[in-house]
This record gives sequence, C-alpha cells and structure tokens, in this order.
Amino acid sequence: MAEFLRELEAILARMFAAPYKRRAPVLAGPELDDPRVFAAGQRALAELRALVESGAAPGVDHARVKELLVGLRVHVGENPQPDRVQVARPEAVRARRFTAVLILGLQEGEFPGGSRPDPFLPDDTRRAVAMASGLSLPLREDRLDRERYLFYVCASRAERLLVLSSRTSDEDGTPEAPSFFVDDVGELLEGLGEPVARSLGQVTWDPAEAPTAAEWDRALAARGPRRSESRPGPLTSPALLAELEARESVSASALERFADCPVKWLVESILRPEALEPDPEQMVRGQFAHEVLERTFRRLPQETGEARVRRSTLVRAEEILLEELREGSSRFSISPQQTRVRAAARRLEFDLVRHLAREADRDGSFAPHSLELVFGVDGGPGAVEIAEGLRVSGRIDRVDTAGEQALVIDYKSGKNVDRYKVASWRDNNRFQAALYMLAAEKLLGKSVVGGVYVALGSRDARPRGMLAKDVDALGTVWFDNDRLPADRFEEMLDWARERIRETDEAMRRGQIRCTPESCAWNGGCSYPSLCRSEA
Repeated sequence: MAEFLRELEAILARMFAAPYKRRAPVLAGPELDDPRVFAAGQRALAELRALVESGAAPGVDHARVKELLVGLRVHVGENPQPDRVQVARPEAVRARRFTAVLILGLQEGEFPGGSRPDPFLPDDTRRAVAMASGLSLPLREDRLDRERYLFYVCASRAERLLVLSSRTSDEDGTPEAPSFFVDDVGELLEGLGEPVARSLGQVTWDPAEAPTAAEWDRALAARGPRRSESRPGPLTSPALLAELEARESVSASALERFADCPVKWLVESILRPEALEPDPEQMVRGQFAHEVLERTFRRLPQETGEARVRRSTLVRAEEILLEELREGSSRFSISPQQTRVRAAARRLEFDLVRHLAREADRDGSFAPHSLELVFGVDGGPGAVEIAEGLRVSGRIDRVDTAGEQALVIDYKSGKNVDRYKVASWRDNNRFQAALYMLAAEKLLGKSVVGGVYVALGSRDARPRGMLAKDVDALGTVWFDNDRLPADRFEEMLDWARERIRETDEAMRRGQIRCTPESCAWNGGCSYPSLCRSEA
C-alpha cells in the first residue's frame, strides 16, 4: 500500500506539472486553484503513507484512499481584495477597514443576545465561586458590554457606507423587535430620515440560484402569474350609492381616510372586516396617550386651580399623569409581545412627561377649555354645518381658549412633526386641522386663530400647523412660517372648506381610485390584494 501511495503522489505531480512543462509560469487569480488542489492532495497522500509505513493504519485499502481524495476540502477562488464581499463574524473584522459594512441581524435577543440567566451557573453563583476560589468567571451581565463593544467595532470599520439591518417580522409574519443598538444610533445621529424597508418578496433569489427548497418556492411565487391590471373603479351598487347619498352627515375621520385613499376608506369605513390580529402598536399607543392626557387635564384644574400646566403646578401635573398611566395600563395592551410592553410603556411615559414640561414652558394666554370635544356623535352636540349642505361629525382632541379666541390642538403619537406644517397642507391634501377649526368656531362661538398638530414623540418642542400672525395671546413658541397674515389665513380656510366639499361629493358618488403614494403613512398600499397596485 505504501508503494501504491508513492505512485499516486508521482502521478499527481505529473498531472500538475504537465500543462506548465518547459515553462516558469507565474500563477494568479483562478490559476491558483490548481496548485491548491495539488498541495492538498500531496499533503494528504504523504500523511497517509506515513501512517501506513508506521503500521498505524492497517485497514487502508484502495477504496479508502479514493474516499480520502474525493472528500478533501480545498479553498477555491480569489483571495479577498477590492470589489469583493466578505462574510464575517464581528470578532473577525477588528483592526481592518472596509469600503462598506452591512451589519445584519440587529434583533432584540440576537445582537445583543438575550439577558436570560445561565441555567447552570447563574451570575450569583459565579460571584460566590469567584470569592471562594479566586477564579474569575465571566458574568452574563458583562456580555452586554462585550456585545456593545463588538457593535462599535463593526460600525467603525466602514469608510464610506454603514448599513444597519433588522427584521420587522419573521417568515410567518410574527412581529420582531429591532436591537436597541439601532435606536441608539438613531438618537445619536439626527437627520437620518426614514429607514428603507423591503418585504420578503423583494429579496427573493433567481429560481436557478436559490440555495434551498424554501427559497426556490418563494422565488417561483414571486415570479408567478400576476393579477390582471384591472384596478378598482367607481362603486356601482345602487343600494350602496343611495345609502351614501342619503347620509345627513359625514365623519371627519372618513373624510380624511377618503382623501388619503378611497380604497382604504372603502375597506375601513364601508366593508369593515373583522380584525384577525391585534391593533398595531402605534394605534394602541396613540389611543392610550389620548385618554391619559384627557384625564390629566380634566383633573388638573380641580386639584391645582389652574387649567394649564405651569412651572408651579408641573410636579402635581406629572403625578396625576403617572397615576392615570398606571390606572389605564390594564385596559391597553401597548404591544402584542410581552417582552416589549415594559419598554413601550416607559417610552410613552417619557413622551407624555416631556409634553407636560413643554406645556409648562409655553408662553401666551391660551389654556385648555374643551377636551375630546365631540360633535355629531352620541352624547355630544349635533353635526356641524361647515358649508351649505355639508354637515360633519368628529372628535377634537383639545381646544384652548383665551377670551373670545380659540386654538385647536390635535395630538399625534409619532415623531415626525414637520409633515404637519401649513406649507405642506395643499400638497399632502391635509385638511383635518382646518376642518376642526371650522367646527370649533361653530361649536364654541369663538374666533379660531389656529389649528396645530402636536407630535408627542418628537424631539422638537414646537407644534406645526396654521396660526394667525398678529395674535399676541398665542405667545412665541411657534414657527414663523406657520403664522400667516389674515388674508393668507382665510385663504387656507377657504381652500380646506372647498377641498372638504369635493371629498364629500366624491365619496357620495363612490369614486374609488388607487392612490398608493398617500395610502400608507410611509408610502405603499395598505390593501394591495384589493387595490392591485404595485407602487
């Protein structure tokens, strides 16, 4: 067998040298694969021959030699260099630089890992062992610092581009939380804009290159026959059209929904399918915040004698708010994942306490007058006629007053406050605040001098919206370009009144069309199976 192995070594050497006979080639690129295979084969045969000659491998036969050579693993391909991609663990990129770095899998419980205690040696036991024996056992609680360091290592390796990637859900649609490392970066670096999101269908393989059966199935599904190009058109049901035409009033939320997307209005206001999953976390958070603020501002004048929050009453206002948060937490499930409930509740508490502090710092003479002012709804005044033949119903979050003047305030639970500035109302078809201003003027009999949106999650303390320019009682907290002279102020109200009328007429005629650019808050389509929009 030893002679047979020597003969194989000689044959392998001749096979490798034959193409380069009488030459002294300098191999590069893909040509390096041949010497790698030759070196691996020679090394394996030499080691096996040494074992046979020493008597340590008595069972070696020709079949075993064949299996050995067939199973050898050899690195092929060019070594890492510019325009190449390297997949590596965080520990492997220290002291190196890359043009672009993509950090993947930034999920809560993955990077950083979960904080569950070690079932065999909890941290308390490790400390006891260390004190008794002098051994230094790593604590699990120290691993977060290590993973934070590894995240820093990865994030600091990029020279031109750094991409942080996380999943919003798994393949079954179960929501997944991103790593708080992503939130930390977002808070540190302002102005990053909205994250780019891609669905599973957008990251499929070419069927010929799919690495697994599941990926192949997904690739075929993504490239399968598409739906017909027919889009939803005007409603044709005589009974439904008659019902729409006969309505005495229309709700403000329905008008806003129809203006965003008629298909969305059709589903949520007319079809109203039974929900098969919990309300989105952002929606529940907004409902909870509205109720807590309403209860807080209702109790405030009873317990402090002041309708608005001032520096002298801020501490008591915060105490009331925290009491209402604790009392209402049992009625609202902020997150479907119990692991996120505490974090979501703490974030909401922070946003609302910060809002009270901003209220205390706000100057001007306006103070809360009406909270959750309903009209055209059971228990409140009737629908308000804001134009001839057009009656609307709704609920205004808050109306502040100063003498015979009123200010409409609408709470938003998000962070982006700039999209509510008056300069963008026409382009974004945004007339909700103006509608509430027209309604409040009729309901309270006061001159409405502004309508603003307060984004509770925003770092900017100043609301955005539309305000009359020459009203000193409003104070100085507002953006200058949101304050309009009297003629521009009335012009915007006239525009809103006409736009509301057009929306109401289109709704009554059942004019359904697809508007994916304004349907969802971040673009895209809310109901693609009905809309069939690919935008």
